[in-house]
Amino acid sequence: MSLALSAIGLSAFLACLLISALAVYARVLDLPNERSAHKAPTPRAAGLGLIAGLGAGALVASLFPITAGSLGAILLVTGLFAALGLLDDLFDLSERLKFALFVALCLAMVWAAGPVMRLGVTLDWAIDLPTWLAVAGAGLFIFTLVNATNFMDGSDAMLMAVMGPAAAGLGVAGLVAGELSTSVIGVALTGACSAFLVFNRPPAKAFAGDVGALGVGAAYAGAALAMAGQGFSGSLWLAPMFVLVFLADVLLTLLRRAVNGRLKLTAHSEHAYQRLIRAGWSHGSMALIYGGLTLAIVVTGLVAAQGPDGTVPIVFGIWVMILMGFYGAAGRLAPGEV
Repeated sequence: MSLALSAIGLSAFLACLLISALAVYARVLDLPNERSAHKAPTPRAAGLGLIAGLGAGALVASLFPITAGSLGAILLVTGLFAALGLLDDLFDLSERLKFALFVALCLAMVWAAGPVMRLGVTLDWAIDLPTWLAVAGAGLFIFTLVNATNFMDGSDAMLMAVMGPAAAGLGVAGLVAGELSTSVIGVALTGACSAFLVFNRPPAKAFAGDVGALGVGAAYAGAALAMAGQGFSGSLWLAPMFVLVFLADVLLTLLRRAVNGRLKLTAHSEHAYQRLIRAGWSHGSMALIYGGLTLAIVVTGLVAAQGPDGTVPIVFGIWVMILMGFYGAAGRLAPGEV
């Protein structure tokens, strides 16, 4: 298995490196606007390399005797998410059309990965969900996570700094839970994200764009859903925990906007990292902080998964409180930013 996973990760790294370089050469530019954290036009379709990395990893996985039943369906829907992102990168689709297609793709991913039918804190303390609620909950999870990934791709290396270690943790968690489709996607994402850092590290030569952000978010969310509830009760909590720095920033920002009477589902620049950058913090420092927090979360989450039943949700709750404190501190470090 170690040989197979190594080959999957390496193939994803090389494919992403090649296709991202070609996309940078094609120069589909992201032009700065009032919400942008960058100042100069920067290629944004290089995120195609991330999708190519996932595809290459899946092809290599097919050469090994790996039983990963939902892998193909998850990657198919991931490709559709990426296609939606690419169309938006190229043509700026209308908000209504994007929303309708997005909801449809979220439901398609629930079909691909399967809904979570049992919401558990421990093996004995769990609630069996009716099918309609399980599907709705899984769809909302996909919707939230993919949007959070896209919202947070606004600073050099930010997406890779978080999704790289999160994907690596997901790969390990999939092995623990016995869900190999999750492991394959996690390892392939890790390889692809590592390669994309060559172009996306500060100062960024390229951005993932919607094609890369939606694709990475969808692949991670689908793999997470496939693992949820498999093997042990903590598997439900691990994948959301690994990307908690993104989820916390997005959800707390929405809450902050609601409290201040600005809760509109339109683009804005009020995330904690955006406010800190405007206050003088560098892109590199933001990537290091968010990536460092993610690495710490992944390590503690995987350690908790080896502990007594019910430890993972407790660690999840502790990290929620820590990140709430971080968000509050960011507000004090960027006074007057809205």
